[in-house]
Amino acid sequence: MITGWLVKIVLVVALIGLVAVEGGSPLITRAQVDGAAHDAADDAAAEYFQHHNADAAKAVAQELADKEHAAMPEFSVDANTGTVHVKLEKQARSLLLKKWSKTKSWFDVRVTAESTAGK
Repeated sequence: MITGWLVKIVLVVALIGLVAVEGGSPLITRAQVDGAAHDAADDAAAEYFQHHNADAAKAVAQELADKEHAAMPEFSVDANTGTVHVKLEKQARSLLLKKWSKTKSWFDVRVTAESTAGK
């Protein structure tokens, strides 16, 4: 009798843990990538402000994206304003929900950030 209740409690705790991990993974990944995107934009804008070299600014942003294991599909510099635009992407971890077509997009984290140095 006690064994049956113990098994049920263990299963419920495991299920709650799985739901927390599956639901929290995209949120945690978004927070990490958001911070990295803003840092990349800020550092790239500072680099562009100092040297006015878009390629060097992009290299700075790419280095920060690589540290976060994120892809940087978009990078641009508005030469008129000195504003740097960065977009980072990363896949959140999942055991189950990423395999379903209706929830797969939840785990494709994309964050855009911009920064202007010197202002």
